[in-house]
Amino acid sequence: MKKISLFKQTVLLSQVVTIPLIAILSLQLAQANHFSSLQDSTGNYTVSGKLKDYDSGWIYLRHGEGLKQGQQIDSTKIIHGEFTFNGKVSGIEPFMLGVHFKDNKGNILASRQYQGPFILSPGKLYGEGKFESPNFWTFSGTKEQDEYNSYKSKLHFLFERSQQIKRKKNNLKKTERKLSDQLNAELVSIENEINDAIRTHVSQNSSSQVAAYIAKSNLANTDPLISRDIYELLDSTVKESLYGKELLQFVLLKEPTGIGHTAPPFNLPDYSGQLHALSNYRGSYVLIDFWASWCGPCRLENPNLVKVQHTYAPKGLKIISISVDTDMHAWQKAVSEDKLSWLQLSDLKGLKSEAGKQYGITHVPMNFLLDKEGKIIGRDLKGNELWEKLKEVL
Repeated sequence: MKKISLFKQTVLLSQVVTIPLIAILSLQLAQANHFSSLQDSTGNYTVSGKLKDYDSGWIYLRHGEGLKQGQQIDSTKIIHGEFTFNGKVSGIEPFMLGVHFKDNKGNILASRQYQGPFILSPGKLYGEGKFESPNFWTFSGTKEQDEYNSYKSKLHFLFERSQQIKRKKNNLKKTERKLSDQLNAELVSIENEINDAIRTHVSQNSSSQVAAYIAKSNLANTDPLISRDIYELLDSTVKESLYGKELLQFVLLKEPTGIGHTAPPFNLPDYSGQLHALSNYRGSYVLIDFWASWCGPCRLENPNLVKVQHTYAPKGLKIISISVDTDMHAWQKAVSEDKLSWLQLSDLKGLKSEAGKQYGITHVPMNFLLDKEGKIIGRDLKGNELWEKLKEVL
């Protein structure tokens, strides 16, 4: 089978800053059950390969996912550019391979560069690459890795285009609102294409743990209706695997804030410590916006919210911003700089924000549009998409 170059793991969905919240606590149960549920699939693996332009040195194998991400598993010497790892694995595990950087004279440095993830499973996996080339590893040899290669090759263009747009957005000025809206729309289109491709892949590989891993890795920030639909395509055995359980945990975390659900209640303080309950705003359309002073994409979106406030506040829209900051000064400074004149709330617990937990916030910016009865009628609306929805309901 043709070998497909692997590229560095990236966030593939919306232009956001991803943050870990209570999902990690839920995943511990799945992590604990993983080895007991898959003991019968434990087997020997061999990872071998050849690296051009790197005749000798050390190469490192480490976890590439989950609670053990970044933990080193093994190391071995590179001899005449070749190496071999041997061990045991239960089910599948995403892993990374790393080697030390070299300076301009070819001297090996202490720092390392890692590539991956690749899929470790019982069997023999072989990789080749050229050290000086970006994304230098190619892997093949097991059905699990070959499936992952096939998936990556089909979506490579979408992934690359997504990253190009995000880099362009990061360089925009706050005044370039029209271009930002255009890029947001293109990102939404790409996200939809990725979701469709994942749905097709899972449907065609419903008995594969790799399919569950792919879904779990790419659907964390997706509408829970889409994630649930894709999860249900997995067969019962795969649903009981580590990545099947992790995908379900993401779905369960997000479902309470899906379209049509009543927004979870909260009672949060403003600058002065005065508490504000969401229930006080029943009878009005409400936009709940989660953000942070340190979040670049959030700050880029704020001028759009200022215009929304100016246009739709007279028509009855209430905006409530909830910051996941921990620093009062940084929060207030950002509010002042961005001229945010509506209600600003935060418990200053950062990533442990109580409201963040209730709303399943795994990335910022994130927002929810509520109708007069407090039901969610829109989520993750940015740029023109937000304007179109407000125009529809107001």
